[in-house]
Amino acid sequence: MKPVILIATLAATAFVGAAEPPPFDIHKKAVTPEEKAQRKAYFEKRFLEHTGGKILRPGTRKGTVYYINCQKRAQADWLETSRSYMSEYSKFNVALKDGSFDLADPKVEGNASLFVVDDDKLPALLVAPESRWAIVNVAPLAKEVKPVFFEARVKKELTRGFCLLCGASNSQFPRALTGGVTGPSDLDKFPDYRLPVDIEKRMASYMEPFGVTPAVMSTYRQACKEGWAPAPANDYQKQVAEAVAKEKSETLKGPKSPRKIVFDPKKGE
Repeated sequence: MKPVILIATLAATAFVGAAEPPPFDIHKKAVTPEEKAQRKAYFEKRFLEHTGGKILRPGTRKGTVYYINCQKRAQADWLETSRSYMSEYSKFNVALKDGSFDLADPKVEGNASLFVVDDDKLPALLVAPESRWAIVNVAPLAKEVKPVFFEARVKKELTRGFCLLCGASNSQFPRALTGGVTGPSDLDKFPDYRLPVDIEKRMASYMEPFGVTPAVMSTYRQACKEGWAPAPANDYQKQVAEAVAKEKSETLKGPKSPRKIVFDPKKGE
């Protein structure tokens, strides 16, 4: 709990400052779920009041990587879980749609495509980097008789397929899913389908030539200061825009009591 309390304390210091204290004891260690929800709502509101919230910086998050579901054996919600996670992790625009796969002539959607197929004649994972496609084949993974293991294997292999499609073939962390896997049973050794922190940047640099760039977020306040903020979308952003405009106006006016410099002939000699 100590890191959570520390974060809460820092947040209170950042957003409350000299204003009235929050309506709870930020130093209290044991909190109920209701108190956690109260704290979260309070600091989210203060963040919105101070910053206007986060917005996407223009010119970022270009291109789209598609999951294309070409099978029925693995459930669609498993693919959606993977798509959602990889979108959040990579900060790419990642979409999911139904389609078909022809090994002789794959129809790539968007800037790159990860096809999910069910074919006993194909390997579990196949990547064609220059052609901008990869397949995850659920057929070899389905040989596990326990459904819970099958679901876990599919999600892990989807992570591996997405990473290899996006050029992230390794990690400095030895137990990362991008490491060596000799067969479907090896996937069971990994705790889940998530990735360590160092793979994200590898994806970003690799996918840039393919026209895919990650999202870069900024606060509405910072956007107002830099001059690229869109029109306010809510009262929080309107207040922030007015506050920043006032700050800029006061800066242009200069100090209220400018310093007077008096020439001293003796010092000028």
